[in-house]
Amino acid sequence: MDPGALLLLVLLFAVAGAAAGLGTGLVPGLHVNNVALLVASAGPALLGALAVIAEEDAVLLLASFLAAASVAHGIASLLPSVFLGAPDSETALTVLPGHRMLARGKGMEAVLLGARGALLGVLLAMPLVLPFRLLLGPPVDAYARLRAFLPFLLLLLVAVLLATEGRAAEGMRAWARRGWALALLGLAGILGILVLTPGFLREAWAPLFLGGDSLVLFPLFTGLFGLPTLILSMRNRGRLPPQDLGPADPLPDWRGTRGVLTGAVAGASVSWIPGLGGTNATVVAQLLAGGEPREEDPDADREFLYATGAANAATAVFTLATLFIILRARSGVAAAIDAVASGVPAWEPLPQVPTILAAVLLALLVSAAIAYAATVRLARPFAVLAGRIRYGRLARAIAFALALAVFLATGPLGLLVLGTATGLGLVPPLVGVRRVHLMGCLLVPLLVAAL
Repeated sequence: MDPGALLLLVLLFAVAGAAAGLGTGLVPGLHVNNVALLVASAGPALLGALAVIAEEDAVLLLASFLAAASVAHGIASLLPSVFLGAPDSETALTVLPGHRMLARGKGMEAVLLGARGALLGVLLAMPLVLPFRLLLGPPVDAYARLRAFLPFLLLLLVAVLLATEGRAAEGMRAWARRGWALALLGLAGILGILVLTPGFLREAWAPLFLGGDSLVLFPLFTGLFGLPTLILSMRNRGRLPPQDLGPADPLPDWRGTRGVLTGAVAGASVSWIPGLGGTNATVVAQLLAGGEPREEDPDADREFLYATGAANAATAVFTLATLFIILRARSGVAAAIDAVASGVPAWEPLPQVPTILAAVLLALLVSAAIAYAATVRLARPFAVLAGRIRYGRLARAIAFALALAVFLATGPLGLLVLGTATGLGLVPPLVGVRRVHLMGCLLVPLLVAAL
């Protein structure tokens, strides 16, 4: 095919992928992995429908679509995370700082900061793909050298989370606070081991069958991070303050720069480790940026949202680059691209960048720009609606809607997961420890699998 025509088709499929990612990001419970699973399973049929062009070009177009959907989903999911308290696996840790800003009339600003961080994260990650390739593949071969030490790296991350548990709350000694943190991490890990077992929901009845093992993340993360925030907000009988509809206040330059840099570095650091993703990158970024945001420091919330957006977006970039460097899929989207391509070509030697990788990186850039513009535009109507409804009533309505969505998508078994996770998710704010330890639901299963 003529290169100019192929480039135009790549851009069109990137736009279509961005639209699909925006759709899944706005609907609680839908994940971009559902789109990836659908495309992977329908791969032969889709390639047949594109038979008017060469098969390798058709594969390139489908890969562009999937890559675009992945980054657009991450940006758009900021809206339900901040305004509805409905997190997914990428935005779980944004719920509390986003909710605090919403209560101050800054919900729109929270979304704008996260979206801006994501766009900057993609822009920063692009030039870092080359040194990432040099580090992970030849000549350094960091992946081959560190592969045997993955369990120890995970143990180190767990140890750092416990050791950096902040200042003891009033009347609570530091050892007691770390004891609570350890208990939460362990209980969340047990819950994660149980529900992340492959096929956990496969035989479970549900009114709507969406398919995919990643569906269990919906009740798990909604219970751990979403519903507890809403439940604690139900006591508020007043209205949310009128939401500020102006542009986001600029962060101090050093905080904005630190947020984006830590997010990008964190995304690169977790993208090649099996099972880790955007939320894990957020944890690393949080540690690099000085810890969990504190209520007495409003700029800390804003920097955290900046870093979260950058970490999620950079992880999407580096995860897809990892597929071509070590030929290992570290996400559902990467696995779908690998399946559609029947195995992607290795990025070797260095000057010969695979055409499919170049198309994927272009699609990520296009999609990030589209998703950023769409999310900024949608933030205003979300903010206007939030400012017109009583806070407690809104929290109850959203909690009921989330429980209903969990039931429709995952059935009674999903509700059981939701209830268990919610009980566990209420503990951190009640005893005064950081909610980041609930990420044990992912870290502990990974550690068990690696040992």
